[in-house]
Amino acid sequence: MYHSVTATTRCPAMKCRTSAAVLLLFSASLFAGEFEAGVDAAASGDYETALRHWRLLADAGHVDAQFNIGLLYDNGAGVDRDPAQAAEWYRRAAESGDRTAQSYLAEMYANGHGVERNFAEAVEWYRKAALQRDGAAAYNLGILYASGRGVPIDDIYAYAWLSVAAASGQSANGVLEIMASGMSQGRRAQAEALRKELFAKCGLH
Repeated sequence: MYHSVTATTRCPAMKCRTSAAVLLLFSASLFAGEFEAGVDAAASGDYETALRHWRLLADAGHVDAQFNIGLLYDNGAGVDRDPAQAAEWYRRAAESGDRTAQSYLAEMYANGHGVERNFAEAVEWYRKAALQRDGAAAYNLGILYASGRGVPIDDIYAYAWLSVAAASGQSANGVLEIMASGMSQGRRAQAEALRKELFAKCGLH
């Protein structure tokens, strides 16, 4: 029937970010240089060195460094695997508005990975990411509405969020068609109205 919420956001392989923003705490050249040194170290498999380069930046609020450290702890690269530490670093990036970190953190709550399982928290973080056009987050949010985990079962919201997922490039795996075929004409009209509202919020057409 519906696909699991567990397998659509996190990548099993390390895929560290390579972009960097400039904080006022550092000169642009020093900041970018430190971050890229970490990227180069990670690319060569020297994750311990990468962590050293990123840690100071992450503590100063560098979102990509925070996310990458979360990946290191999540995958046990250069450090002992520590889901709780991964969740904490994802949270820091998520609270700064990073949509991928929000989606990863939501998945951790959905699965009880590194944090206590809490579908309501998963819903909130998936929603934040989905509103930024994270297709995987929108898909998982739709599945939570369809299955009644963290929210009451609601086929209208499920359909609307799955539509956002599809428009954001995430395959809905035929779930939209299955849901539409089982909806009354009135509920389908409500779902379409909500879809349009969410598309406007997400900047989709």
